[in-house]
Amino acid sequence: MSASAVRVGAYTQVNIETASQGKLIVMLFNGAIKRAEEAKRQMEKGGTENVHNNLIRAQDIVAELRGALNMNMGEIATNLDRIYEYFQHLLVVANIKKSTQPIEECIVLMTQVRDMWKELFDTLAREGQDGPASAVNPHGAAILNMQG
Repeated sequence: MSASAVRVGAYTQVNIETASQGKLIVMLFNGAIKRAEEAKRQMEKGGTENVHNNLIRAQDIVAELRGALNMNMGEIATNLDRIYEYFQHLLVVANIKKSTQPIEECIVLMTQVRDMWKELFDTLAREGQDGPASAVNPHGAAILNMQG
């Protein structure tokens, strides 16, 4: 591993460990979108192994987002879970059928949800809030429980 790769890895680790909840969510979505886009590029080139690996990585990221949902938040969390489940469905179908159409749909939808989260957290930051008070559970996590 090159020295520059080690520095990038260390920077990324520090960035993740010190990121706010909102920044982590956006970073996870960026990673899932990046993996899905790479799978689409590889599919267009005919690289099936790279397609599979990238789609699995995107599915894993979406699974992390789903697992971090605080399901005690009711309808909002339930609806987000359904949306994330649909993302996973699209990625699985794309992998099975080796079709770019589900990937394209998933990228568009994940981008919209990522942008929604980013806008929400940017607005809350401007207002000096960590999150809506009604969405805070006793452990301090909001709709997403990024602690585990």
